[in-house]
Amino acid sequence: MGFYWIWLGVAAIFAIIEFCTVTFFGLWMAIAALVPAIASYFFPHLSVVMQLLIWALSSLVCAFIWVKWIRSKPIVHIESAIVGSEGILAEALEPGKVGTLLLSRPIQGKQEWMCCSDHSLARQTRVTAIAITENDIVEVQASSSLKEGIK
Repeated sequence: MGFYWIWLGVAAIFAIIEFCTVTFFGLWMAIAALVPAIASYFFPHLSVVMQLLIWALSSLVCAFIWVKWIRSKPIVHIESAIVGSEGILAEALEPGKVGTLLLSRPIQGKQEWMCCSDHSLARQTRVTAIAITENDIVEVQASSSLKEGIK
């Protein structure tokens, strides 16, 4: 009996797990289980140890690809999402210093971002993100609604 049926079953189980959790981890492990299924189909006398080794290696490769794909956040997409967002300063901010910005809604899973400003801003000032630097530091300025209220 070919072991490829077992590997197809393992792939199906991971696919079902993916449908239930929607984390994409199950998808990558299902893909990893297809590799030894294909190998054992074409090479039916492949030992179980070799199949497990193939599965372990393909799981590592798939996990690496998954982490790189999930964590790759091009600066263009972050900048387009952050610029224009409003938040509150967690601490007073001086020119040339870095502070913490608490966004109203999370961007890419983060609600706290490092920020800087060209002007002195008090703690709990409502600010708007105007740009993002290469180091993922958000440039902020006092919100226009706040500025209009002061005038």
